[in-house]
This record gives sequence, structure tokens and C-alpha cells, in this order.
Amino acid sequence: MSMSMSMSMSMAMDGFTERSAIVIMAKRPVPGNVKTRLCPPLSPEESAALYAAFLEDTIHKVDRIGSVIKFIALDSDSSLEHGMTRTGNLSVPGSYTAIDQGKGDLGERMSRILGILFQSFDRVLVIGADSPTMPYEVLESALTELSNHDVVIGPSHDGGYYLLGLREHFEILFDGINWSTDVVLHQTLDRIRSANLTVKQLLTWYDIDTHANLLRLAAELRENPSEAPATSALLNAINY
Repeated sequence: MSMSMSMSMSMAMDGFTERSAIVIMAKRPVPGNVKTRLCPPLSPEESAALYAAFLEDTIHKVDRIGSVIKFIALDSDSSLEHGMTRTGNLSVPGSYTAIDQGKGDLGERMSRILGILFQSFDRVLVIGADSPTMPYEVLESALTELSNHDVVIGPSHDGGYYLLGLREHFEILFDGINWSTDVVLHQTLDRIRSANLTVKQLLTWYDIDTHANLLRLAAELRENPSEAPATSALLNAINY
């Protein structure tokens, strides 16, 4: 554990007895670093602003969950400021502890973070910021289901998952997975079965990785902007 992460963990645990944590895996919302598959039709600047809005909505949704410690795991070289912003350097509210994802593929980074957090927590949820309209109730359900299952997983329509909850650091779930492909969920469920772990699959949802996904998101938010207000405002600003 790095000194900075050790200090962050200490700060997060001060004054708390809860043993559940939620981690948002995030990237710096800067042009060229996020949502590049949406360029075109979006510009790199619009894609970065859109991802920052996704992240803002995700952060505030998670912030509604009580009795958990909240972390945001950032890609390397991220800068932090107080408060939230949709552009420029990534900022996080004071209710979160920021930690570095470190190097490696997605599986290596998640496994490293989980290995550290399970030194202090009994249940950990990991989510991304690519599903800004994911229902808040899914988070509550995931924490509840971890009382009865080793693993909870939120499948996404593209063959991956948008949420993973664990009761232990099951390293087998991160080895040999073809990340960023349509077989991630299938391979992960195979690993769960091979390890004789119990699993609960949650509501299937969708990530925003393609223009078709973006058009679906925009249509849904025109009907109910409160599901992701920052994203709704950003889409309106870029005429979606």
C-alpha cells in the first residue's frame, strides 16, 4: 500500500464503524482520455464534458447511500480540487476519499484496489461512471444481496457489467478476462461457478459507449431529466 493510499484509508475510517465501501472507477474527464468512441459525432471536448457529467451524476447518486465509506479510484496523474466541475481537472466532494488506480489492465487495477479495501471492509461495491441513469435502488439492492451471496453483479447489455459487489477479494474473478469485450460477463460468471461462489445477478442496464446508446440516453432524459440531471443539462447544451 502506498503512503498516500494508507493515509486516505486512515482518513476514511476515522469516526466510522461501518464496514461497507463503494468505489467508483473513474478517468480524468479531459479531451482524448474518455468516450473516444463517441468522436465523431461528438468533439473530444464534448465527449470529455459528457463523461464529467456522467461522473457527477454517479457521484451524487452514490452519495445518497448511507452507512458506507465512499471512494473514487482515479487513473494516474489525475488532479483533485474541492467541489465538482464538468470540465478541466477532475474534482470530488469531501465525502469521498480519492485513491490511485495504479497501472495495469482493468482487472489488475480493480483487484489491486479490492485487495487493499478488504483489509478494512467486509463488503465492497465497484461501479463505473458509464451508466448515469442506473437506478439508485440497484445500489441498495446490491448491498442487501451481499448479506446472502458471495458476489453480486450488474450485467450490461454490451456483455460486460456495470457493478460488481464482493464479500471477499476473489482474485480469480480478475484473471484471464478479455476486458472491453462482449464476453466479460460470461467469463466472470464462469469464474464464479468454478470457485463455487454464490452470485446474485441484478437488473441489466446499459453503458454509454456508442452513438446509439447516447441517443437512447438523450431520449430517456428528455422524459425524466431528474434521473441524471447533470447529464441531462449537458445533453441539452450540445443539442441532444
